[in-house]
Amino acid sequence: MATNRHGLQERIEARIRENLLDLVDSKQWNIYRGRFVNAVQARAEELLGVPCLTTNAGTAALELGLRAHGIGPGDDVVIPSSTFVATAQAVLLTGARPVLCDVDDTTFNPEPEHVRAVLTPDTRAVIFVHTFGNPSGAGRVAQFCTERGLLLLEDAAQALGARLGTRAVGSLGDGAAFSFNTSKPLSCGDGGMFTTGDPRVHERAKAIRHAGLREVPDGRFLAHEIGGKSLLTEFQAAVLEPQFEAFEELAQIRTQTALLLREHLPRVSPHARLQHIDHDALSAWQRVAVTLDTPERAEQVLAEHPWLERFYIAALVDEPVVARHALYTEEIAHRCRDLWGRLVGVTLWPFQDLDELILQATNLTERQDKATVMPELPEPSEPPGPVNGGRR
Repeated sequence: MATNRHGLQERIEARIRENLLDLVDSKQWNIYRGRFVNAVQARAEELLGVPCLTTNAGTAALELGLRAHGIGPGDDVVIPSSTFVATAQAVLLTGARPVLCDVDDTTFNPEPEHVRAVLTPDTRAVIFVHTFGNPSGAGRVAQFCTERGLLLLEDAAQALGARLGTRAVGSLGDGAAFSFNTSKPLSCGDGGMFTTGDPRVHERAKAIRHAGLREVPDGRFLAHEIGGKSLLTEFQAAVLEPQFEAFEELAQIRTQTALLLREHLPRVSPHARLQHIDHDALSAWQRVAVTLDTPERAEQVLAEHPWLERFYIAALVDEPVVARHALYTEEIAHRCRDLWGRLVGVTLWPFQDLDELILQATNLTERQDKATVMPELPEPSEPPGPVNGGRR
C-alpha cells in the first residue's frame, strides 16, 4: 500500500504543478467558463449522479442550497448538535433559525426520533450532517422528512465518496453541500460544491452564486435573484482536477488506512469505542474517531497520545453565535458538551504522509502485546493435588 500511495501522491502533485503553470501562462482565468472548473463539475457529476455547482467554500454551498430552496427569515432548520459551527452559520446567513437536535451516541448522527423531538411549527428543513464521512442514519431521516413534507439537505462536507446502499451521498435528499477545505478528502485549500437533482433549484442556485444573473432570450444576463459571488476560481479547480481524476485510488488508500487505524485505535484505552458504521453505509473516512466513557478519560488519552486530537475547539452550544441565536434545550446542551468532551481521534488530511500516523497506531498494539506477555512460571516439583475433593 505504501508504494502505491507515495507514487500516486507524486503523480497528483506533478499534475497540479503542471496545471497551475499552464494556467498562469495561458492567462485564461475566466471563472465563468473555466476549463478546470468545468472539468471538476463534470467529474463530480459522474461520481455523484446529480448536477453539481462548484463554490468558493462548503459553507457557501450549504447557504446556497438553503437559499435556492427559499429558506429564510421566520423558518426553523434542524441541525445536529454534534456538527461544526459552519453548519449553524449557513442557516443564520439566510436569516433562518438553527434548531439543535440530539444525535445517536455511536454514529454521532441524528435519527428520526431526534429530529421529531425538536420540530416547531416553523420547521421547514433538516440538515443531515454525515459526521466524519459516515452516512449512517441518513436513509431513515430522509424517509422521515419525506413523510413530514420537510426539506432534507445533506451537509456532506466530510463525505465525498460515501455511499448508502447503492446511492451516493449527495443524492439522498433535496440537495447537498460538499467542502474542499484543507481537512477534507479532496482539497484545494478551500472550496465547495452544491448538488441537487431538482432542475429548478439548480438553476436558481446557479443564479444566486453569480450576482443573481440568469440568461434572457436575447442573450443578455440580468439579475433575477438576490445573489452574491461564491464561485470557485480556476486556480482552485486546477488543484482539484487531478485529485478528482484519481478519486477511486485515493478513496481506496483512505479506506485501507482508516480500517487499519480502526483496528488499532481502540487500544488507547479499554474504555474506547469506535464510531459505529451501519451495515449498508460506506464511510468516506474523513476522520477515524473513538469515544471514551468520560471527558476526563478523554483528556487522559489526549495527554498520553499527543498525536490524537479533539476535532473542534468547542462544543457547538458553547460557540457564542449559537448560544445567542439557536434554539436548543438544556438536555441537548448537556449531551452536546458530553459527546464533545469524550470524542477523540485522527483526521486523514489530504497530502498527509500517512506512514507516521500508521506507525503511531500500530505501536499501540505492539506496546499492549508486550505488556500482556506473562513471564513463564517454573515447572511444579510435583503434580498439584485435587481441588474440592477431586472436583474441578
